[in-house]
Amino acid sequence: MPVELKWPWLGIAIPSFLIAYIGYSSHYFILQNFASRRQQLWFEFSLTLIWISYALAIFTNPGRPPPNFEPLTHQWKNYCKKCDTYKPERAHHCKTCKQCVLVMDHHCPWTMNCVGHKNFPHFMRFLTWIVLTTSYLGILLMQRVLEHWASRNSRKFVYTSELCLLFINAPLNTFILITVLLLAFRCMKNQFLNGMTQIESWEKDRIENLFMNKRLVPQLIKNLKEIHPGDAIDEGSAKRLLSSKRLLLEDIVNFPYDLDVFENAKLSMGPTCSWCLPWGKPYGEGTRFAVNELSDYDATAAIEDKLLSLPWPPDGGRQTSQRSADVSSAFETHISGGESALRKISFDSRTNLPRAQWYNEWGENLSDFGVDVDAET
Repeated sequence: MPVELKWPWLGIAIPSFLIAYIGYSSHYFILQNFASRRQQLWFEFSLTLIWISYALAIFTNPGRPPPNFEPLTHQWKNYCKKCDTYKPERAHHCKTCKQCVLVMDHHCPWTMNCVGHKNFPHFMRFLTWIVLTTSYLGILLMQRVLEHWASRNSRKFVYTSELCLLFINAPLNTFILITVLLLAFRCMKNQFLNGMTQIESWEKDRIENLFMNKRLVPQLIKNLKEIHPGDAIDEGSAKRLLSSKRLLLEDIVNFPYDLDVFENAKLSMGPTCSWCLPWGKPYGEGTRFAVNELSDYDATAAIEDKLLSLPWPPDGGRQTSQRSADVSSAFETHISGGESALRKISFDSRTNLPRAQWYNEWGENLSDFGVDVDAET
């Protein structure tokens, strides 16, 4: 669940204090007592790269749409009421930054900035260097703890300050490592494995919820007619699709920006040679994107293939709070003991929520990611 701070400046003050306290107190009161010069230099080097990547994640603008942007013909025309202009695909208006953000992932309270197209590489390097540095420090601290334990019965002199800081810093360092590792894993899983931002991953959960509650297919067919008004849709195929009991979500829904793991990583992080460089930037301007082959529209294809070509999100974000009055959407045929009977389908109550209020299993809604839902049209 995203964190909201009463005083936003604490979002930078707290991480800065933790980086400085754990890093420098561990070095000057613990590592200097036993670590080699090479180990200390490597630790300070990685600590410096944390500061650099953190500063870049804070001060780099995540990217805003160019003036007078015009969407492509077969894309959703998403208009921002706050910026009074069309938004590129994957862009959202941030309620805190007060701007439309290209490829918006989320608003991060710990950087007081959005994570978007232009600063996502800096954000990932920040997380990566924290994981590497805390892992390295954790190994050194554990090594020192074991040394003290092995010599516990000797008369070897030990600084009281070192013992106190070992007692505090070792568990605190482990806690930071685990929490940041989980966040880094979530970002990598979404962006690299699936080609998605956190907002798009949330959107996928919402689409799955609509599909499971039989609210998705009618809207997709309606959207297909809207996106390609000149192409006739076979009504027989549409009715077959609406009544199908074996239809799978992946048969009709495609996330167009998922290419493959390596391409996804390059699109979000930039050329591979720049991934570790503090100044590395992503490809492109963040307004047009390569799509997978399932997104290609073919007027002669089956209706399922046509639905796969719909832009993201395929329902156009048009989730309403009204439940369908169609009886077939509330009941299904059940055969038991050779007899056929109707039984009521249990609906997920979230299905009746509008998109701006819908929440996933983590309890997250669009506003929790920093999106200004009043600007979403």
